[in-house]
Amino acid sequence: MNRPELLFGCVLVKLTGTGAERFLNLSAARGIEIFDVRKGTGECLYFFTSPQSFKDMKPLAKKAGVRLRIQKKSGPAFLLFRLRKRLLFAAGFLSFFVVLWFLSLFIWDISIEGNRMFTEETLLHYLETIPVSCGMRRDEISCSRLEEAIRNQFPEITWVSAEITGTRLRIQIRENETPVFETAPDPSPCSLEAASDGVIVKTVVRNGIPMVKAGDTVTEGQLLISGTIPIYDDSETLVNSHNIRADGEVYARTERSVRFSFPLSAERKSYTGSTRFGLHLELFGHSISFLLPDLSQPSSWFSFLTKKESAGSWDVVSEQHQLKLFRNFYLPVYGSVITAREYVPYEEYYTKEQIQDLCRDRFQTYTENLTEKGIQILRNNAKIEKDKSGWQAEYVLSVVEDIAKEVPILEKQEEIQTLHEHY
Repeated sequence: MNRPELLFGCVLVKLTGTGAERFLNLSAARGIEIFDVRKGTGECLYFFTSPQSFKDMKPLAKKAGVRLRIQKKSGPAFLLFRLRKRLLFAAGFLSFFVVLWFLSLFIWDISIEGNRMFTEETLLHYLETIPVSCGMRRDEISCSRLEEAIRNQFPEITWVSAEITGTRLRIQIRENETPVFETAPDPSPCSLEAASDGVIVKTVVRNGIPMVKAGDTVTEGQLLISGTIPIYDDSETLVNSHNIRADGEVYARTERSVRFSFPLSAERKSYTGSTRFGLHLELFGHSISFLLPDLSQPSSWFSFLTKKESAGSWDVVSEQHQLKLFRNFYLPVYGSVITAREYVPYEEYYTKEQIQDLCRDRFQTYTENLTEKGIQILRNNAKIEKDKSGWQAEYVLSVVEDIAKEVPILEKQEEIQTLHEHY
C-alpha cells in the first residue's frame, strides 16, 4: 500500500471517547484511509492518516462523539513548512555556488610577466585584436595559437608561454635584448652638408673628400664632405668622377636658443583638514561609489544629511584591487577604498626667485637631452622677462656639435664643378 506520507506527509492522531468503533466504521464507509491503528491507555486510540483525510474526519468525529487531536506531523510537506524561513538562505547558498561555477567558465584576469621592451598596455591592446580579453570563455582560448600569434607579431619576443589557471590567463615572455634586425646601410651615394651655420672645430673623414678644415666659417647647406671622387688624366685634367657614399663627422661651434614660458600665477591648495572615506565597487562594467561624511566634523554630517555641498574641493585617492577567492580564481569584481581630502584652491603669483628655480629645472632637463646626443655645451646666457601674458625665459647656448647631414648626389656636373674650383 502506498502510504500518503511518502508524498504529502502524514499526521499521528489521538482519538478519545466511547464512539471509537462507530468513528472507524464511518471513516471506512467514506473511504477515508486510516493505518497503523494502535491501542492506547483507557479508551484512547492512535492512528496515522493524511492531512486531507484528517480534515474530512472532523464531521465524522462530531457525529460519533469522539475527539481528535494531532500528536505529530511528519513528511516532506511539513518539513518544508518548518524550514520555510530558511529556504531563502538555502536558495542563496545554492545560488552562490552556481554563480561561482558559471564565473569559473570565463577569463577574468590577464597577467603578463617578463616584458620590458613592450608595455603591458601595448600587449593587452594587441590581445584584444586577436581577440583575447577578459570575459571570454576559457574553452575559446587556444594557448598554443596565442603563443604563436605573439611571436609572429613581435619578433623581439623570443619565447612565450601562455597557460590558463582558474579564471586567470598567465602570459610569460622573454625578450631579446639585442636587435633582431639590423638596418642595412644605404648604398646610395651622398655628400655631407652643413645643417646649420658655425665655425669648424674638427673634422673626421672616413669616406669622401673633405671640403672644409678647422677654423673655417660655414653656412647652412654648404658642402662639408664630398661624395664625388674626381678622376684626372696624366695632364691633371678632370675627365670623369665617381660617386661614393661620404661618411664622417664635422664638429662646429654653433649657437642654439631655447625659450620657456610660465604663467604669472599657479593654483595652490589649502587643505582644510577635513577627510572623508568611502568605497568604490565595479562589477561587469557598472560601478557605484559611496563617500561617508567627515566623522570629526559635525557640519559635515549636516551637509551629508541635507545633501548640501561644501564650498571646498576634494583630492580623491583610491587604489583598486580585483576580488579573488583563491590564488588564481579571480572574479569580475573590483573594489577600492576612497580617501578624499578637502581643500580650498587659491592663486599664488610667482616671484622671480621661483621662476628662476623653475627655469633651472627645465633647462637642466634640456641640457641633459643635448648631452645624451653628444652635444658639448660651452656656455649659455639666460634672460628672464615678465610681460602681460606671463614669464618668458630665453637661453642662448654656444655648443659644439656634429653639423654634417646627408644629401643625395643627384647632379654630377654641379659636384664636378665644385671639386674643380676646390682644386
